[in-house]
Amino acid sequence: MDKFNFKTLATKLSKHEAGLVQSYCERKGVTTSKFIHDIALREINITVPNNVAGKNIIAYKKDADAFSWAVKLDSGETIEIISNMSPQYLEDMAAVFGKAIEQRNSVIKKKKPDSAAIPSELTK
Repeated sequence: MDKFNFKTLATKLSKHEAGLVQSYCERKGVTTSKFIHDIALREINITVPNNVAGKNIIAYKKDADAFSWAVKLDSGETIEIISNMSPQYLEDMAAVFGKAIEQRNSVIKKKKPDSAAIPSELTK
């Protein structure tokens, strides 16, 4: 993306409100900028275009007994999703992802683990 194709927005909060936002972001492991960015996009219902490729990276942080989740884009950029994810949260996510994949496989009638979804237009 062109770095000049962005505009910075600002808001005023009381010191108390700003402290609450900062504290919340620290607990969630996100920057205040990312937090506000996500809220703004969610409120105006803009989806990020799916035009990038990369890989998920889950790393165990032994000193904190927590995990971090990032996406390493093929462009070389790494985007942090969550910095301090508890083991229980990661286990729950793994179970939820597994159930979602099972549901999708059932819908597309996938039976073999090495098969892939085929566009229905190809089978006509």
